[in-house]
Order: sequence, then C-alpha cells, then structure tokens
Amino acid sequence: MTIESIIEGCRNGDAEARRELYQRYASEMFALVRRYVKVRAAAEDVFHDGFVVAYTKIDSYRGEGSFEGWLRRIFVNAALTHLRNSSLHKTLESDVGDLPPNVAEGAPPEVLSTLTQQELAKIMERLPEGYRTVINLYAVEGYSHAEIGQMLNVSESTSRSQYLRARARLAELIKEYERVKESN
Repeated sequence: MTIESIIEGCRNGDAEARRELYQRYASEMFALVRRYVKVRAAAEDVFHDGFVVAYTKIDSYRGEGSFEGWLRRIFVNAALTHLRNSSLHKTLESDVGDLPPNVAEGAPPEVLSTLTQQELAKIMERLPEGYRTVINLYAVEGYSHAEIGQMLNVSESTSRSQYLRARARLAELIKEYERVKESN
C-alpha cells in the first residue's frame, strides 16, 4: 500500500489501513516516545494515545509536508502532555537559576562520536526528565527554544538554561561511562 492509500483508508475507517499505518510506524514512534518517557508502562500508554490521536485527526493532514513529520508531531505532543501532567513544568521552573560558568562553554566531549546509538540512549535515560525533554526537543527534534517554551509552557530562557544544564550533565555522564568502560 502507498502512504496515500493508507491515509485515505484511515480517513474512511478501514481497519486494514490502520493496521498498515501502525505496522509501518510503530517501532519508530515508540522509540520517539521512549526518549521522553522513561517508565515503559507510561510510554506504552502515551504510544497508544498517539495512535488514537493520529487515527482520529488524520483528516487534519492536508498533504503539506511529510506525513511522517505530521505523525511525529502528534507523538511528541502526546509525550509532552504526559510529562506536563506528571509535573515536568514544576521541575523545569524550580531548576532555573544562575548557571555555573563552565556549563555555557562546554559541549559534550569528542568521545560522543565513539558511542553507539544504544549507548547514548542508555546514558540519556539517566538524565532528569526535564533535561531529557528539552535536549530531545532541541537537539533531536530541532525545535527552537521559543517553540519549546510554548510547548512546555515555560519561558524561552528556561528552555535555554535547561538545555545548557542538560548538555553539561550529559557530558558528565558520558565521561563517567567512558571511565567505567575503560576500567573493564
């Protein structure tokens, strides 16, 4: 089936088209959700909610831009809704303050390029929820800090500071991982 026929079938309530859409995008969308939601059971709920929204809102896809981009936005929004409901906003707002001088300067070390995708994902899971959310939205999904601020209902400067803090913490976690890896 072409993506156009799948979309049309979903618009008409065709169960086979919905199954095809699910099979085509399930693993990618679940991986996306897991980058935001640490607890597997909660991630599964968000994942399910994302597909429900996609099926019910498929009429709003007008064919402008990629369908996958439209679908990703639904799943990111579902994950953010879950995080907002689980007090992410309080975590972000309470962690804003003066940044240590070294945070604004350093990006993750060069060792980042030696990590596998699985190793990096495992390290990122250790980031606090707020940090992980902002770093995913900015560095992975490509949203601006202004957009992130609107999505998370925080100021643009809060998004920026959380991103800088996330980068610094990620660099620490990578260094720690490398030390453990080298000692084994």
